[in-house]
Amino acid sequence: MEQLDQEQREKVAAYWWRRSEGEMTSWVGFQHVLDDLRAVGSPLPIVELAERAVKDEYQHALWCRDWAVRFGHAPGTIEPRSLEPLRFRGASEAENRLLRILLCCFTETVGCFILRHVRKVVTDPELRRLNQRHLADEIQHSRVGWGHLATLSPEAREFLRAWTPTVLGLLPEACCEGPEEDREDLVPFVFFTPRLLRAAHDEAVSEVILPGLSHVGLREVS
Repeated sequence: MEQLDQEQREKVAAYWWRRSEGEMTSWVGFQHVLDDLRAVGSPLPIVELAERAVKDEYQHALWCRDWAVRFGHAPGTIEPRSLEPLRFRGASEAENRLLRILLCCFTETVGCFILRHVRKVVTDPELRRLNQRHLADEIQHSRVGWGHLATLSPEAREFLRAWTPTVLGLLPEACCEGPEEDREDLVPFVFFTPRLLRAAHDEAVSEVILPGLSHVGLREVS
């Protein structure tokens, strides 16, 4: 961290604080997904994995908050960006439950690739250990969605198959579009750039999401 000048430290500190807010928002969002899984009768092991994910997301917010402060951000209370469950226009409440589970599956999968991409240039030992712990959690979180998709009824599978292209189309906005800046000099301090986010998204979609959708019957194989 001694390598950073004042401007860089301020940028990194502000970014870690925004990440803490994002993780707190994920904490709220995973609570909604947990409610959805219970409502649609997902198997107990998947529900228990989601319960763990809720706890993990809160811890991730605290990790990010603490690193923001270490980089120089003032202490404070982390607020989620939204408390409302995501809703898809034109879908019923029961259908929205399935769509939230599907989108969560996608975003958590992309999250794994984001953390893997940034790890390539992180050299600080503490940040590398944090990245490893975070990635281990994220892999478990992605298994929530994939686990549930493997249990879908024929009716639910047919519904989600029709919606999958729409949800995939929303993924770049959910994972790649935000306040990130093209500051490659700050990536070693776990500063995500638009380039890194897009590369992680593209790799996740091609290597895991599309093959996974084919495997669970949500994508026609040409």
